[in-house]
Amino acid sequence: MAAVDTAYYAGRNIQFLLNITNMNSTHRRFIEDMGQHMLGWGLPRTTGRIYAYLLLRSAPADLDQMTKDLRIAKSGASVSTRQLIQFGMVRTSGEPGSRRLRYEALYDLDAIIAARTAQSLAFFERLKEGARIATAPSVRQKLRTMTSELEHLFGQAPDIVSRGRRRPQ
Repeated sequence: MAAVDTAYYAGRNIQFLLNITNMNSTHRRFIEDMGQHMLGWGLPRTTGRIYAYLLLRSAPADLDQMTKDLRIAKSGASVSTRQLIQFGMVRTSGEPGSRRLRYEALYDLDAIIAARTAQSLAFFERLKEGARIATAPSVRQKLRTMTSELEHLFGQAPDIVSRGRRRPQ
């Protein structure tokens, strides 16, 4: 029985090493840096790591592949991919004849902005509600000013993206 266990684990280690053969130290550093960066967004490190991993891939990956390559728990990968889908940064596709999902990073800035727009509009509505119910006039005014400035700033985003696209590469 011990020989079977040893062979199994040796095979899994070889399989793991083969899976990351295409990931060099700069890829791993990028993945770790993105994980650290997304902590600043209030997201788990795993979410950033998965996003970076998917950005570097030329083909979609399923949860099993991600967990194997990144050495993360499948439950964490599942939560992280759902967060990335919510943010409009990743999309899923199904495998024919299977319930298994494959995930790929979106490189379409319009899709990312559309997802962020929906979340921002909901945030603005919460701020407006706060301004309506605030009892102190000074707080009401601060919330209105904040909402107005954010809406103005946010309204400029499509023009900024458009100018960026027209810029020579």
